[in-house]
Amino acid sequence: MSASLDASLDPMEEIRFRKKHGGLWAEIQKSTHFTFDELEKIMVIFFKIQKRDDKPAASDLISRDVLHTGLGMTDSYMMERVMVALDRGTSPYVTMATFGKAMSLYLRGSLEERIAYAFTCYDLLGEGYLRRETMYQLMKKSLAKASRDDDVEEAVKELVDIMLKRMDADLDGVINFNDFHISVTKTPSLLESLGYCLPERPAVYAFVSTWCPAWKSM
Repeated sequence: MSASLDASLDPMEEIRFRKKHGGLWAEIQKSTHFTFDELEKIMVIFFKIQKRDDKPAASDLISRDVLHTGLGMTDSYMMERVMVALDRGTSPYVTMATFGKAMSLYLRGSLEERIAYAFTCYDLLGEGYLRRETMYQLMKKSLAKASRDDDVEEAVKELVDIMLKRMDADLDGVINFNDFHISVTKTPSLLESLGYCLPERPAVYAFVSTWCPAWKSM
């Protein structure tokens, strides 16, 4: 086992934590963009958060508020969708596997991965396509939050019409994954056109450096 990863932790406590979970991390690492050593560092953050919140180490869980507030993702409604995309559920807790997957996506995720993730966030009914009503609901919540004007309905309807014309490649009245993929591949700025579901990259780096300031950039 390599040297201590974090001087702020008790060495024996860190060793026990790493020894207990090393096998699980080896499995998690296969589905991330991290080396095993890098994933160990990510999981030390998980452990430190667990200790801060007085969660028992045996629980292997932390609050999803870490992603919500720690990464500046302050939209509570969209946070529910983020958990569906990351963990296929809406649990108030984040597992080690979900935490590793999220940090991999947010730090090193490819455009292809981000497209699949964003589409899942937006597919409220799990139908594999986005109806006009779904787009309206998403954009209304997003626009209402940014606007002081209570009457945003007409503006949202106009935006939905514009988005459908731009993204509905096969002209069937809905945006399926292929439509979304084609549109975002051509114009990456459309990735979060229906709501902010990804943290800003600087916020992720700030989060990592806050918890482990001695580390070099991941």
